[in-house]
Amino acid sequence: MAEEKNEAAPAPKAKPKLGALLENKVVLLGVIVIFQALTALAVTKFFIAPKLEAGAAVAEAAAGAGHGEAEAAGPEKEGEIVSLEEMIITLQGEGGTPHYARTNVGVEIADPKLAKAMEERLPQLRDVVIMTLSSRTAADLLAPEGKEEARQEIMRRLSEKLPPGALLNVYFSDLMIQ
Repeated sequence: MAEEKNEAAPAPKAKPKLGALLENKVVLLGVIVIFQALTALAVTKFFIAPKLEAGAAVAEAAAGAGHGEAEAAGPEKEGEIVSLEEMIITLQGEGGTPHYARTNVGVEIADPKLAKAMEERLPQLRDVVIMTLSSRTAADLLAPEGKEEARQEIMRRLSEKLPPGALLNVYFSDLMIQ
């Protein structure tokens, strides 16, 4: 009878060993994924993030160096951009060969209510741009400094036609020279 008791009672289950758990492919894959995620997190936090923060601080310092007055006045305002539509301009000739520029200029204004008034005065504003660019040569406008000088002159001349402080910036969305 004693033998029958032993045979009838189920044997207690043995606890799985660590080696047996690692032989299970699903568990092993889970351990590997968790290890990779923790490694990626550590590399990002301790190596990549400090370099990005240092780079951002350098870029911010470089940008702020030339704009000390603007910083003191507060954050830069963003206004509404009004397109002056596409224009084809005859540039000042060099050696008798005519050159042309096709451009689309956008004007950023501080007050969105002024956009309606600007659209009504579009011919006058386009004339300012055409007269300013037609006094330049193709070589002037091909150089980055020449483009910037033209932008500054357009901005100055347009500011004369608009209320004080209305014009924030001038953008060339297209500029093709032939």
